[in-house]
Amino acid sequence: MPITDLLLSGVNLMAIGMGIVFTFLLVLVFTMKGMSKLALLVTQRQGGVEALSSQPSVGGREQVGIRGDLIAVITAAINRYRMTHS
Repeated sequence: MPITDLLLSGVNLMAIGMGIVFTFLLVLVFTMKGMSKLALLVTQRQGGVEALSSQPSVGGREQVGIRGDLIAVITAAINRYRMTHS
């Protein structure tokens, strides 16, 4: 088999593979867009974001928010780590 036939065969295989991947990515993009629109529709039907946020969390307790002192401690620890490891 001559080298030109092998090269043409390789280019053909490459084109088929790239076409399959491109088609899969297009299907993935349109599926994600459709799911996003569906989620938005369900959220609007349930009364907006407030209806979703008022539901209790998985543990049965409602999450009030993140404590400010905890954020300060974590930020200080990250800054100290960055200063000692740079």
